[in-house]
Amino acid sequence: MKFVIVSGTQTGGGPIVLCKLAQVLQKQGYDTAVFNMGISSDDRKKFYYYYVKYLLREFIKILFIKIFPHSNFAKYHYQGYVYIPVKGIKRRYLPWVDDDTIVVYPEVSSGNPLHAKYVVRWLLYYNRRPNDDTWYSPNDLFVSYREQFFDSKLNPNNNLLKIFHFDQNLYKRTNYGDRKGVCYFIRKGKTRPDLPKKYDGPILDDFPETEKVKILNQCEKCYLYDTQTFYASIAALCGCIPIVVPEPGKTRSDYVKGDDYIPGVAYGDTPEEIDYAVRTRGAVAQGISELLYENDKNVSSFVEICKRYFHLT
Repeated sequence: MKFVIVSGTQTGGGPIVLCKLAQVLQKQGYDTAVFNMGISSDDRKKFYYYYVKYLLREFIKILFIKIFPHSNFAKYHYQGYVYIPVKGIKRRYLPWVDDDTIVVYPEVSSGNPLHAKYVVRWLLYYNRRPNDDTWYSPNDLFVSYREQFFDSKLNPNNNLLKIFHFDQNLYKRTNYGDRKGVCYFIRKGKTRPDLPKKYDGPILDDFPETEKVKILNQCEKCYLYDTQTFYASIAALCGCIPIVVPEPGKTRSDYVKGDDYIPGVAYGDTPEEIDYAVRTRGAVAQGISELLYENDKNVSSFVEICKRYFHLT
């Protein structure tokens, strides 16, 4: 039994946990590789065309950075811990799988471009195509990253796979003195109709990670319009008060369900929520350590789910 994990470059939470899954599977002795795909399509010609374009773009980008390592592009778009925070994983450049290979796609990938016999769909976010039966296959195995992303139609058994990766040396509090100002994260909230027309501080979405940490250590509050980003907890670790801005008509209970426990984060800027965020801030670091410890057990459970579902040994 082998695994191919389909992922983009490691510049966001989804690709990072996909690569972390590959790393843990390798550690447990499974032949596992990551395949960085350009575009998802069942049309072979279209798939290869865009894949070659993707490889050329990545090659040119890396070559430019090698030649001009001190350029602004290198500074803002290529930092080692951003592009390869999960190190030591094998990469596959030829999109070929055999009948003994399980391919893991994130929910953003449509169809089965690698034409794998065994397909796992890892719902790292809400199901983006609830009424589109062509996006997935009825034979696919579905697992969710969080209980919040359970889908009764696709994942009736509530299969769960939580993987966590975190750089504790990077994301930490360095300022224990005065703070002032606010900052923002928009990310997946960019289509929200209630976004501010004017921002009173920087939007950190595209900042280098070191710059994000620096600003989070300077600001008093951080407003997040992406209601499911881990940057809320990172802000809390940096001593900033993270305020997730609920969508109109929603409250904390709409975002934190089941066994989820999210300390250090306010959902809305009421005095009660702000007090909760400050009062529970100390539990964030402990929770992160526990999540890191659980990775091996969670991946072992995932492998057993795959064996049962696909009737493999």
